[in-house]
Amino acid sequence: MLQAIVIVVLGLLSASAHAGGFAITEHGGRGLGSAWAGEAALAEDARTIYFNPAGMTLLRGTQIVGGMDGIRTSGTFENEGSHVNRAAGGGPLRGNDGGDGGALGSIPSLYISHQLLDRVWIGLGVDAPFGLRTDWDPGWVGRYNAVVSDLKSVNVNPSIAVRLLDTLSFGAGFNAQYAHVKLTNFLDLGTLCVVQQGFPLATCEGLGLGPQKADAFVKLVGNSWGYGWNVGTLWEPRPGTHLGLTYRSRIQHELTGDADFTVPAKAKPLIKPTGQLRDTGAVAPVEFPDSASFAAFQQVTRRLAVMADVTWTHWDRFTSLAVNFDNPKQTDFDAVEDWRNTFRVALGARFDLDDRWSLRAGFAWDQTTVTSPANRDPRIPDSDRYWLAFGAGYQLTPSMRVDAGYAHIFLPNASTRNRDAVSGNVLRGEFSSQADLIGMQATLTFD
Repeated sequence: MLQAIVIVVLGLLSASAHAGGFAITEHGGRGLGSAWAGEAALAEDARTIYFNPAGMTLLRGTQIVGGMDGIRTSGTFENEGSHVNRAAGGGPLRGNDGGDGGALGSIPSLYISHQLLDRVWIGLGVDAPFGLRTDWDPGWVGRYNAVVSDLKSVNVNPSIAVRLLDTLSFGAGFNAQYAHVKLTNFLDLGTLCVVQQGFPLATCEGLGLGPQKADAFVKLVGNSWGYGWNVGTLWEPRPGTHLGLTYRSRIQHELTGDADFTVPAKAKPLIKPTGQLRDTGAVAPVEFPDSASFAAFQQVTRRLAVMADVTWTHWDRFTSLAVNFDNPKQTDFDAVEDWRNTFRVALGARFDLDDRWSLRAGFAWDQTTVTSPANRDPRIPDSDRYWLAFGAGYQLTPSMRVDAGYAHIFLPNASTRNRDAVSGNVLRGEFSSQADLIGMQATLTFD
């Protein structure tokens, strides 16, 4: 059953990260309209299983929520002096600026909650909490750093909630998480001839292996299952006021798969004696971070409500992107990331026009994980993110509601001086990015 769920969701999923790092915030159309502000305290539908499972105690009967988010990211690069490793001559890197490195993606989600007993609720959530996709032109100046980067995840989250007191609830969940990754880039064999094999530059040039004159290509593909947990509390100090506190554990993945190398014929006599650049198995350990959120919801008038939250994410455990090869002669890959912990702050409002129509708006600031231009990797050219969002919902029948939301994400231009982890060539320039999101969801409630 679990495997079937994952296959279905992966068939629909094409994710692009646009929360901090490679996290994904988008889980349907209702919350998107208010930039996901206050979700750990709102508990308006079964989507609370992800944000705070304790919120299920505010739901009646059985509820099913299905959603789909569409994402369009755009990313461009302006070259500002990218160059070959100084040890191999330091000449300028040739190539274009990469075109649009963004992508078009979709993120499905499904949540089901059910009141089992007078004070006990159970639920199941299926969503994609992490993902990214960047796709640069194969002929760009940063081809030795990255071409395609594609991460998909599916999280299956059975949960339980208990109303401990009339004003206090507790919830907990178990997370079974599948991750799949694909990474590609080129290898500058001319530079490697100098910096790894130790040949003089003139010798490498004489073999036709000068810097940028012979490129190999590597594709890394791997997948993994990881497991974690989440807990949350919801307090209602007075009618119309909700306070939520929630925590999601980190999940350790050991992405296991294959590394496939494509090597030009003229380079094979040089690399054959070394035993390197041969197809081999590979393992990449990656830790998906833990996070904690505090949220508040306040019903101001009969028609107006406001909400806010702050979320902390433990990104500083992501110190490097490492790949360990089964081939003992192949040099392991280790790109320094050195990320920092981040905060996300969101404010939102909901206005009910009448018993059927509601409008939403929200703003959020999402702090970048990147600590310096040297660590701004073109696989994830992260910078601070500013959300502007709005949306609307309509109660079609007493048991069915539809919601839609839109958000635009502004990202300030961000510079990079990123050194590729194999040859040491340096990508220098500035990234410019933005994203547009649209989400829809349907909510069915059965008493």
